[in-house]
Amino acid sequence: MAPPMAATAQRKMRNMKGIRHLTLLTAMLVTLMGGQPARAQLSRLKFLNYKITSIVPSGFRSVRGAVEVTLTNDTTAFTMSDIQGLVYRNGKPFVHGVCNDTHVARGTVTVRPAGTVQLCDSVSIWTVMRCMIDFDPDEYSGDLSMVITDAKGHQRTYTKEGVPVGKLLNNKLKKKKKK
Repeated sequence: MAPPMAATAQRKMRNMKGIRHLTLLTAMLVTLMGGQPARAQLSRLKFLNYKITSIVPSGFRSVRGAVEVTLTNDTTAFTMSDIQGLVYRNGKPFVHGVCNDTHVARGTVTVRPAGTVQLCDSVSIWTVMRCMIDFDPDEYSGDLSMVITDAKGHQRTYTKEGVPVGKLLNNKLKKKKKK
């Protein structure tokens, strides 16, 4: 039997793993759903790599964080602003996130969007703990909205709703395994 300190450390590690899953989930919705073919600029992006670079608790119900995304942009440079995402668990709002404006240059670039992820009001911390222990991406879907401004100043609003996170994660994982 493990000493109490080891058990506490294991619980903390499990909790951090769950927080990572939730943060990655929201970050992926905010940054990777742009790869779905809906708008010309976003549909031509090729995502090469992504990772969480920081996670900092910013209260009992929220975290601030940043991701690093390496991608190839075959179109002109553009800026994504007013980036917002909402993640649903079994059809009910679970977490929402906002992201700082992000400029995407032409060519192969690394962007570092940062933002905040916060639990929705109807979600208890106990629910989050249960989700961290038994994370199933098929229970989640997400919505995303952002404004895309091209180099000439033209703006378009991009909205994607009901994206199944399990499918998104499986597609990205399959692509990584093929390499």
